[in-house]
Amino acid sequence: MKTIIKLVVLLVVIFCSGCISGFLLLNRASPEIPEKGTEFDIQQGDYASAVAARLKKEKLITSALFFKVMTRISGLDKRLQSGYLQIQPGEKTTDIIRNILNGKFSTVTFTIPEGYNFKEINRVLTDRNILTQKQIDDFISQPDWIVKIGLPAYCKTPEGFMFPETYTIRKGAGIAKIYHTMVDEFYSRMKQEIPDYEKFSPEQFYDRIILASIIEKEVRAPSEAAIVAGVFSNRLNQNMKLQSCATIQYILDKPKERLLEKDLFIESPYNTYLNEGLPPSPISNPGINALKAAFNPTKSDYLYFVVKDPAKGTHQFSKTYEEHLKAQSRYKSIKGFY
Repeated sequence: MKTIIKLVVLLVVIFCSGCISGFLLLNRASPEIPEKGTEFDIQQGDYASAVAARLKKEKLITSALFFKVMTRISGLDKRLQSGYLQIQPGEKTTDIIRNILNGKFSTVTFTIPEGYNFKEINRVLTDRNILTQKQIDDFISQPDWIVKIGLPAYCKTPEGFMFPETYTIRKGAGIAKIYHTMVDEFYSRMKQEIPDYEKFSPEQFYDRIILASIIEKEVRAPSEAAIVAGVFSNRLNQNMKLQSCATIQYILDKPKERLLEKDLFIESPYNTYLNEGLPPSPISNPGINALKAAFNPTKSDYLYFVVKDPAKGTHQFSKTYEEHLKAQSRYKSIKGFY
């Protein structure tokens, strides 16, 4: 009986040793990984078997079967994340799997300045090789793309809702994810800085975003943002045309240092010299200062303003047209006056 027990124990030890040896053999780091490491792209929708096959083909792992078995054990096969994975020399298959599980993917950083419009944002993304123009064109050709990035269907464009900020995202993230991240940041900052925005109706809310987008482009001195918002609010309440130079610049293919008189007669729903009320949608993506101003404009009797100090970006505000004409005369040499 003792002999049988010893034999069974011996067989178990041999079996376990074999399993351990097999595990170590299959899990060893590939000697083919470049000295400086390499980047491996896991694409959206890839299955573990496809990833295993490509890793083996590129000689980054020693066994595709072992990779598939380990992903099944870890549950990774059901939640394989996409992105660009950095694989370093000496990393075993289990190290690679652990990095995927922990989301240790390559990232890219880009900055969206305050006041950039949707076209300018896309130019940043294409210049940084984060997206291609074809990806953008294909995506925005979809009828429901606005909803896919987290905006209500009543939004005509994402303009106004892509918050200007420095972003760090996973390299290879889909276009919907990139746009959604900027929209999420917009709502996050609104909740932090203007928590009562939710009391506005959708129409009132959208109008405030349009107004903020104009203020962002009109105002250089932060302290004057709320005052300018008050001027525009007064003009809207009195059914006066906004006559915002920023809306004309939005129409033009390229901004001008100084608008010409003929520019003010360009036929467009965004021309606030020809049309009453707000333009149909935002003209830029405003920062938090312009947003705060639009939701909390300074109360005053001002109806006009003109640039008085180009270096500081400050304005002379007037209550009457007569006062405004005098101010214009005084500062008529200033470029870009309103």
